[in-house]
Amino acid sequence: MRVDAHPGDDVAGLVRGTRGESVVLVIQPGRDDLAQALALAAIGPLAVERAPDRINAVVVGEGAGAAAVKAAVAFLDAAPSTTGQVLAVGT
Repeated sequence: MRVDAHPGDDVAGLVRGTRGESVVLVIQPGRDDLAQALALAAIGPLAVERAPDRINAVVVGEGAGAAAVKAAVAFLDAAPSTTGQVLAVGT
């Protein structure tokens, strides 16, 4: 399941409020450096907290196309042994 996280959203709250065996958090651009670092640092602990459900993230960078983001989400959603991972798409 794809969940979009926009600047200002609480990443942990979004993940904790979503049910499903696979959650792929799509971190949209626009966060400041500290907020981005905190969002990325939360993915691993959230994956441990939600096990056996899988929590992964896609970071949308500058120039990332919608098709590339969709492909990254599909990859992580379909990878049954992958959890706690972050893929960056774009620059």
